[in-house]
Amino acid sequence: MFLEGHIIEFLDDDRLKVGFVRRQEHDRLQVVDPRGRHISVSADRVVVVHSRSSEDSFPGYARELSEKVQLRQTEMDVELLWESLNGNLREFTTTELATMFFSESSPETASAVFRTLSDDTLFFRRKGTQFLPRTSNQVETERTRRGRELENAQAREQLAETLNRLLRSKTFETNPDVEPILDRIHNWLRLKDGDPVGSILEELSSPAQARDNAFDILARAGRIDSRRDRFLVLAGIEEGFPEAVKAAADALVPYSHQSGRLDYRNTPAFTIDDEDTLEVDDAITVKRDGARIVVGIHIADVSSLVKKGDLLDVEASARSSTIYLPAYAVRMFPERLSTDLSSLCCGVDRPAFTVEVVFDEQFNLNEHRLILSTICVARRLSYDDADRDICDPQGDPELKTLYAIAQRLQQERAERGAITLRRPEIQVHVDDSGIHVGKLDANSPSRLLITELMILCNRLAADFASAHALPIIYRTQEPRDVSVVLPAGDLDPLSFEKLRKSFKRSRLSLTPGPHSGLGVSAYTQASSPIRRFTDLVTQRQFAAFLKGEPVPYSREELTGLLSGAETTEQEIRGIEDRSTNYWLLEFLSREKMGIPMNAIVLD
Repeated sequence: MFLEGHIIEFLDDDRLKVGFVRRQEHDRLQVVDPRGRHISVSADRVVVVHSRSSEDSFPGYARELSEKVQLRQTEMDVELLWESLNGNLREFTTTELATMFFSESSPETASAVFRTLSDDTLFFRRKGTQFLPRTSNQVETERTRRGRELENAQAREQLAETLNRLLRSKTFETNPDVEPILDRIHNWLRLKDGDPVGSILEELSSPAQARDNAFDILARAGRIDSRRDRFLVLAGIEEGFPEAVKAAADALVPYSHQSGRLDYRNTPAFTIDDEDTLEVDDAITVKRDGARIVVGIHIADVSSLVKKGDLLDVEASARSSTIYLPAYAVRMFPERLSTDLSSLCCGVDRPAFTVEVVFDEQFNLNEHRLILSTICVARRLSYDDADRDICDPQGDPELKTLYAIAQRLQQERAERGAITLRRPEIQVHVDDSGIHVGKLDANSPSRLLITELMILCNRLAADFASAHALPIIYRTQEPRDVSVVLPAGDLDPLSFEKLRKSFKRSRLSLTPGPHSGLGVSAYTQASSPIRRFTDLVTQRQFAAFLKGEPVPYSREELTGLLSGAETTEQEIRGIEDRSTNYWLLEFLSREKMGIPMNAIVLD
């Protein structure tokens, strides 16, 4: 059909539009719409053809046409049209349907039919430019679906009104209607599920603020202890353990010495930790054997208590790590295990994974071995206690010897390219008496001692695994950005921050490789199995190898663990950092408001 000069209705983005055909070239129509926009339309998109007109009179004609079509639409009863077909399920043109309903087939009635049936899809389904009646069953099914959809929309609207009221309310008066909504908000925070309560909170505030607002609602309602850490709640992390997991920990039998382990109990061990540390991972022994200095670095052997795949292991895997917050710690294991049976407490026998290192009188490392042992801690020292002993001329000679060894180890790492960045760290502690902010001296002798012995333990363990083709999780780090020059002497805060940012992030790997920041050729982490799940996994590999048993994890299983371990590790560090910053700012607002303070802008 030649359409040049005609007014047509055509499909554009699946909606019916009116246009004037200025020119036709084969099956392409050059059309202008009532706003004067030019459109190229395929002829098979034309649905209704009206009379010829001039382009000048087209805008007025289009307005009149719209009014006529809308009037005819108000006359339509789609259900009556559908019933009049008596179950005839073939495809109908709009002209046929217009003739059946209006008893005429004008372009206006055809347009009214098309537009109405395109909008009301209960009784007809459009196929191209024609319409197929639905069966009675299809209509009933669709009616039911729409009824449920309407109910859901109404319920969502009511939910949105309630949430908006809860957000804006300064005080909180609970009632039976609100309680289920509070349950849903709490579950959404904990489980991160797809409950509409979450999306509505995001709409009412913003995606960034929704979880904070949910926390505030629950806190005002008394559903969350206001002393609980906000960021822990927002991350959906539960402090408490399921009853079955606690029961599994309670059922563990205290360790007694096993004949297959080296008995280290006659060599008194000591621990050095913060005063409030309850998860004691490591202990040290040192003894003289002629000109030899034998240092034992003993790590709590959690693998002897928690087996791969048991309830405690599954829970620890899900938690990934103990989370240390200013107000409290969220432990990877129940306290019965983490602070008692596996912790290297004083006066009790404990299983240990031991790296025994022999130094000469000049503190050269001569030999080492990895063994499973039984130890008994005789002394628990705080870092302050150990510092006093090391600095006191009459202090403990063993600690002085270990400190000298640590200094030598640090020097050797520095010669291999290690850069030690230590500056005073802020410690924030929150308890019932308030917020306490202090400084931690990362350069104290005792902290250097423990740091260097743990690095040595992990380095030697990595070398052992590499030499014996033992599959474990390594930690590697690429060389830093050398364009940032290392300043001489003490670093001011700005130089420290620039230097810190020049380091690449360390990575987990199944292949041994250099760790540039530590200045070692291979490195693993097996020294914190009570509080870091990947350390426990690595420890299990060593323990099985040393006992001559098959290792519990294949490379494929370790690969699966790695895929989520780095992400989870970053998330947990993020929670810890945000929580510390929050309480530090809270401290400043309470204690330092209005007081001038000096500061340096780092970024």
